[in-house]
Amino acid sequence: MTQIILDFDLSTRNEKLTPRAGTIILGEYIKSLGLENLWYSNLLLPLNHKGYNPFNFIYPLVLMLHSGGRVIDDIKEIRLDKALKQSLKIQHIPTSSGIIKWLKRTGLVGVYSLEKVNKTLLE
Repeated sequence: MTQIILDFDLSTRNEKLTPRAGTIILGEYIKSLGLENLWYSNLLLPLNHKGYNPFNFIYPLVLMLHSGGRVIDDIKEIRLDKALKQSLKIQHIPTSSGIIKWLKRTGLVGVYSLEKVNKTLLE
């Protein structure tokens, strides 16, 4: 029986790794569809100039749900994933309490606004 020697390169690197590679593909797809503009134009804008726009709340939530998140506190996994944030060029992700406050503030208006976005996408 012949022995095969596999040529592995065992050296350290400074590259960031993520267990959410499929989430990066979804994130790029969302951006390519132009959902940022749709969400921005249909949902409530921040109360002041320092606030997050709607995309900054919804985008990480979608990524979290896609990567297996079940509760709002799972957003922490997206916030801590440096490789994911670097790949998708995400600079700011709100905390779970910030997202809850935003969801309460948008209320039913937000639900109806997301319905408009869904209809636009389906067309």
